[in-house]
Amino acid sequence: MAYGKGANRTIADSITPATVLDPGVWGGNVRCFIDTYTGTTAEVGDTLTVKMGPELPKGARVLWVSIMCGATGVTADVGDAEDTNRYLDAAAASAITSTGDVATGLAYEVDMTTAATPDNQILVTWSAACAAVSNTLLVLYTVE
Repeated sequence: MAYGKGANRTIADSITPATVLDPGVWGGNVRCFIDTYTGTTAEVGDTLTVKMGPELPKGARVLWVSIMCGATGVTADVGDAEDTNRYLDAAAASAITSTGDVATGLAYEVDMTTAATPDNQILVTWSAACAAVSNTLLVLYTVE
């Protein structure tokens, strides 16, 4: 049986000082955060954006995102100020749990290239108010 090698496996097999892999990509420690937001009856408007979790350190790579939203009739985008749906795009909420893997931002590296639109703060944007509904976000990331 023939085997190929992934790009980083190839580098690791023939490592040189010029090709040392970033520890967050090869052998990094996975970290997580869990944050919960409960909507209030005072919320109005077509959309609601909420900061969730800590500011991620520069160089962090987002591995997985899951959201549980008990609201009905709304969708949730999970991203940041640079790209509001980087991780989840219009995740459907229901009376049960709505979860999803990172859609477009798999292994996205936080780079903080534009101060006006920071990519280190995870934002959840609901398509409508989530009055009196508890919403939980779980994010796994690696950084060294």
